[in-house]
Amino acid sequence: MICHLQEKCQEQNRDLYTTFVDLIKSFDTISHEGLWRIMEKFGCPRKFISMVHQFHNGTLDRVLDDGDSSNAFPVTNGVKQDCVLAPTLFSMMFSAMLSDAFLDDEETSIKVRYRTDGRLFNPQKLQAKTKVEDDSMCDFLFADDCTLNAAAEAHVQ
Repeated sequence: MICHLQEKCQEQNRDLYTTFVDLIKSFDTISHEGLWRIMEKFGCPRKFISMVHQFHNGTLDRVLDDGDSSNAFPVTNGVKQDCVLAPTLFSMMFSAMLSDAFLDDEETSIKVRYRTDGRLFNPQKLQAKTKVEDDSMCDFLFADDCTLNAAAEAHVQ
């Protein structure tokens, strides 16, 4: 599930575009073929990739509706529910997606200035160079949700 939010950043007079992603629903959308390529890219041994491939290959599923079962159909995407490998496989795929989406491009990220001394913000103290850091943020993760942020509508795409 994805939705978009646009807000005006007050101090910098810039737009903020946020895409909300429900990661729970994303588990079922992972392409198996893409997953094998990503595992290889992350340096997983071929034997391990083959084992995971065999575990997912040829899986059939049925839909149960009020006691009636549908015909079996092949499962061609997603990671297996309740599998101990599922979170790791999903994290690999999601990390690769975020890397490709942002490519460390400073133009697409949101600039954040914050204090490093543990004190609450005081806008006038942000002028001092000693205890202030600048950082760029593209995504925020919390539990099973993620927001992807951009400063321009074209970068959301």
